[in-house]
Parts: sequence; C-alpha cells; structure tokens
Amino acid sequence: MTLPFNGQQATWNIRQRLTLGELFGIALAFSAGGLFLWFSPQISYSFYDFKIYLNTAHGEFQGYYYANWYLPFFALLARFPLNVSYLLWSGMNIFGVFLAARIFGGKGIMALLSYQMFYTLMYGGISGVIAGALALCWWSLCNRQWHLAGLGIAIASGKFQIGITGSLILLYMADISWKDKARALIVPALVALASLFLYPGWPLQLMENIINDPPNAFGSISLWRWFGPWSLLLCIPPLLIPLPPQRRFVALAATSALVLPYFQQSDLLFLLAIPIGWLGLLGNLGYLLTIYG
Repeated sequence: MTLPFNGQQATWNIRQRLTLGELFGIALAFSAGGLFLWFSPQISYSFYDFKIYLNTAHGEFQGYYYANWYLPFFALLARFPLNVSYLLWSGMNIFGVFLAARIFGGKGIMALLSYQMFYTLMYGGISGVIAGALALCWWSLCNRQWHLAGLGIAIASGKFQIGITGSLILLYMADISWKDKARALIVPALVALASLFLYPGWPLQLMENIINDPPNAFGSISLWRWFGPWSLLLCIPPLLIPLPPQRRFVALAATSALVLPYFQQSDLLFLLAIPIGWLGLLGNLGYLLTIYG
C-alpha cells in the first residue's frame, strides 16, 4: 500500500480484510503483553512508564513529562486493578499501531512485531497510542472531518515532541486550505484551554519537573545531543528538494527522529507504520541492547 492522500483511499485501507501477517502480528503482540503481565512481579522495570501515568491520579508527577489533559483518562484507568488497566492500555497501543499501519499504508506485521512494539508493551509506554492518534488525524484530514482531526491532534500532542511535530507534518502535507487547517486546530486549542482551567499553572509545573528531573536520554536516538540546533539543518533537504508527496512525507517523518531535542526510540513506531518498506526492520537493532548495553 501507499500513503493515501484522499479520503476514499484512506477508508479503503481501513476496510481491507485482515491479512495473515497482520493477524499473526496482533496475536503475538497480545500474547507478549500477556507474558509481560505474567512475569511482571519478577521484572523490576515492568510497566515503568504506565505506573508513572497512573501515579498522577494520586498527585505524584515524578517522571511525568506530558500534557495534563491526559490526567482524567489516567485517573479513570487508575480505578481498575493494575492487571486490568494494563491490558486495556496494551490493547490501545496495539490497536493504535495497527490502525496507523492501515491508514498510512505501512507494513502492519513489521510494526506490530518490532522491538519498539514489544518495548512499549513491556514499559507500558504511550507510543502506540500516539501513532494511532496521528493516523486518526490523517484519516480525518483526508475525509474533511475537522473536529475528528483535531481530536487526533489533541491526543497525539499530549506527548509534545512526537505528537506536535507529527501533527504539523500531517497538516503541512494535507492538500487542504489554510482555513481548513486552522479549523482542525480548534479542538486541540479548546482542550489546551480546558486543561489550563482545570489544572492552572501546569505548564510551569511541567517545566520544573523537566529541569529538576530531566527525562532519561538513554533511549534517545536524536542527533541533538551531539550537534544541538545545528541538527535542524537536516530539515532543509526534505522541505526544499523536489520530491513526490509520499517521499516528502517519509523524509520529514524520518528527519524528525534525528533533529528533535529528544526522540525516544520507541517513538519510531510512528515511522514503522508509514510506507518505508522493509527498511523498518532496522528498528530491531534494539535487540542488540542485550549484547552491547
């Protein structure tokens, strides 16, 4: 499949029957989530990220670097036993990756069976949900459903570096007027304003958290740590070189992984879900962690 640039093709992608590869990928991803749950008492870092999300329901924000408009949802998940809430969360991540591969036209089996997918399930991360939200945004832009596009942007943008950047790339690539692009931003703007009303001053609290307890850059693949703002020069070629729309989209998505100040390797799930062919298998180099640390 190729990246759809019209609503009819995007919807056609979704409605296709499950392939054997997709079915195998979904089954194995859910099985992996079940195994991680089974062995979680013996693994100290099991669901590390997910527990941080749930802790916000009790006023604990250490390690939380996301928008506060996620908090009501995490408070809802915190009402369930951990095993139940983790299974629900894992299902959302798996479905998000599957939906992204379907809508963007990527290879679902490659994304679902990637190191990044299993890493996200092990830590209870949010990368699959973000990929799914960006896919919702793209489908909605292609189908001129501005409020749904805005919902996708709002969900994705709660993880700022990948969500906002990914949303801007999608808006840039969408063949719609600037007025319509502005209409797609109404819902995220309202969500942001509502979060400020419910949680006054949360951006300042977030900045304080980042300064006093910076995110662990162990899994960041960005060039920023070595070249700083100079890495942004890599954005020039995909913006200026004449490219077909699909290649420009892929080039911009790939470049964002290298030039953002922080890009966790698990966020490659978004890149794996778009049409990059079997090149995405390189994401499985992450397994070398067990050898090289």
